[in-house]
Amino acid sequence: MLRFFCRQNSVCYNKSLHKHRLAQCYNASMNVYIEYVICDNLLLDTLLLWAAAVTLKLSVKKWRLALGGAVGAACAVVSVYLSGVWLYLMKVLCLLAMCFAAVGFGKKLFWYILLTVAYTFVAGGAIVGIFYLLKLDILNSNGQFYQMKVPLFVYVLAVVVVGFLCYSIAVYVKQIKKVAPHIVKIIVTLNKNYELTGFCDSGNSLSYEGTPVCFVTKRFGGFADYYARQLLEHKFVNVPVLTVAGSVTVKAVEATVAACGKERKVYLALPVEKCQTAYNVLLNSEFCGG
Repeated sequence: MLRFFCRQNSVCYNKSLHKHRLAQCYNASMNVYIEYVICDNLLLDTLLLWAAAVTLKLSVKKWRLALGGAVGAACAVVSVYLSGVWLYLMKVLCLLAMCFAAVGFGKKLFWYILLTVAYTFVAGGAIVGIFYLLKLDILNSNGQFYQMKVPLFVYVLAVVVVGFLCYSIAVYVKQIKKVAPHIVKIIVTLNKNYELTGFCDSGNSLSYEGTPVCFVTKRFGGFADYYARQLLEHKFVNVPVLTVAGSVTVKAVEATVAACGKERKVYLALPVEKCQTAYNVLLNSEFCGG
């Protein structure tokens, strides 16, 4: 989709070279830097397709986005050998093929194509701005090559990684602020005492034969071995848990939990689905005044 071109060897800019030598240099540079063409276009095209899908709130599989990016990269390589009307025709067909590979045929395909084109122009302007910021020669005389010591996709990938890290940190901080008032210090006694953190969940009223059930959402040192040993020795109970998907059974082992000024014998179980939490144990409502 975007033609982010390949780098050209600096020797190819020596105007004193013979025309035949320039042709050889052109071919040599293509062989050396063809991987930059592929990497640049694969990464940029995939990001453009992803951005368009997110904007339109389309549920697109990752492999389809990667396939669309691969189509764009393949067209970028082929475009080097085309010119005139054939080049523009191939670009149009490439756009259609990329979008179709990403989202398939449907009533939103037309808007997806238009949005992809819009993001292409926006990204192209941003990249030109980067070239000027870095004071780089954007294109050579035939308008197909840029000169950079580091290929373009490396800069773009760095921006994507930084953006993802900033987003992850922001989400983590938001979650921490939301649950912080409900996180308390607890002591879990297995074969020894463990000082951990627990979340007071007034909605967790699950119990087994009158004994409250708590869930270990973030494993701590010693729990995995203790839990496995209890299972091997058949010192566990099967606790039915009602979820949105239906009723399931989890295995729970005995322990003692002290929290909020209360100490109770409890059953510790693992959650039905894996989850990432800032605390170790999801407490029963008995510890929260419920």
